Amino acid sequence: IFSIPGVGRYFVDAALNRDYTLVMGTVVVIALFTIVFNLIVDLLYAVVDPRVRYD
Repeated sequence: IFSIPGVGRYFVDAALNRDYTLVMGTVVVIALFTIVFNLIVDLLYAVVDPRVRYD
């Protein structure tokens, strides 16, 4: 979260100012990115390593 320019500071400022809607929205977006990237990595395993088979 802190590697994207401005997002980390935006999140921390929202948490300190008790802007719960913004904090929840940021957490949901970060969780969505995490889920999508994990799905992409799982699918790429079958391409990189042909021994991996999904049944």
